[in-house]
Amino acid sequence: MGGVPIGGDATPFVIAEIGHNHQGDIEKAIELINIAVRAGANAVKFQKRDNKTLFTEAFYNSPYNSENAFGATYGEHREALEFDREGYEYLQDYASTRNIQFFATAFDIPSADFLEALDVPFYKIASGGATNTKLLKHVAKFGKPMIVSFGGCDWNDIVRAVETIEPINKQLVLMHCVAAYPAQIESLNLMRIKMMVERFAEFVIGFSDHQDGISMGSVAYSLGARVFEKHITFSHSAKGTDHAFSLEEYGFQTYIKYINHAYQAMKVQEQPLEIEKAPIKKMRQGVYAARDLPNGTWLKPTDLVLKSPENEVAAWWYEFLIGKVLREIVRKDEPIKSTHIEGGIGA
Repeated sequence: MGGVPIGGDATPFVIAEIGHNHQGDIEKAIELINIAVRAGANAVKFQKRDNKTLFTEAFYNSPYNSENAFGATYGEHREALEFDREGYEYLQDYASTRNIQFFATAFDIPSADFLEALDVPFYKIASGGATNTKLLKHVAKFGKPMIVSFGGCDWNDIVRAVETIEPINKQLVLMHCVAAYPAQIESLNLMRIKMMVERFAEFVIGFSDHQDGISMGSVAYSLGARVFEKHITFSHSAKGTDHAFSLEEYGFQTYIKYINHAYQAMKVQEQPLEIEKAPIKKMRQGVYAARDLPNGTWLKPTDLVLKSPENEVAAWWYEFLIGKVLREIVRKDEPIKSTHIEGGIGA
């Protein structure tokens, strides 16, 4: 995505979900971008809505009585959290100077067109848009990678979305998600990640993590997730519905660190590793003389003993040595060597 390899053995791709935690304030949005950069995220994501297109007139004009409200009606609240074209261009340029990818969720077709005019490198479709096949087709035609979340979706919803997008655009990331804010540990349903990896092997699978904590990203990686999305904030106590379960800077940094630990720990490597060779030699046993053994000794079980550290003749050779003949003297507690045996150890 945006020139960065994802999936398989590639480094985990982590998205800092800023959403509307910026409270409609450009400077706070800049602060959140900086938090994402310092924590080591690959991308920052905002949310773009064309509110009058997205909501019914009645819903748009309905009273919004909440301690988190930024307006008297739901429409006023949502408009207060939107940036205009100038604001998006400013944030996009700033993210570029910080060398972090910038994109957004398109909640509707006008918002998708708005983002395409900015030439964002890829798109997010939220769980609420996963069944909107018209939106899915519209965004797929841009020909850029798409990330689709499937919170609240059954398997039919996922298959329908894939079958809608794939004929147009095969650059697709499927995100397991639980559409609860926050999602409790017992509701995370993480085994679905493994099921998605098996059922949709041709696509990259990810995890949109709404749990209030840092422990589940590494678990999701071990099940096959390779793209991660996590909400971030400058303060858990800030005004807004998402701040309480979002991660502050240190928590987000630790979240990414643990995912990368899982990535490093799960790399397939041939053993013994170089770091194992010295310890394992010290711990393993080799074959030693149990007593002073004269030249010509026909070796019996009582002539040999297994002790640490391992020597040239490892413990598993013990049974093969019984019945072999020594060609020279071996003193008690000396390691048995191949050169001690008539014809060599393999004869």
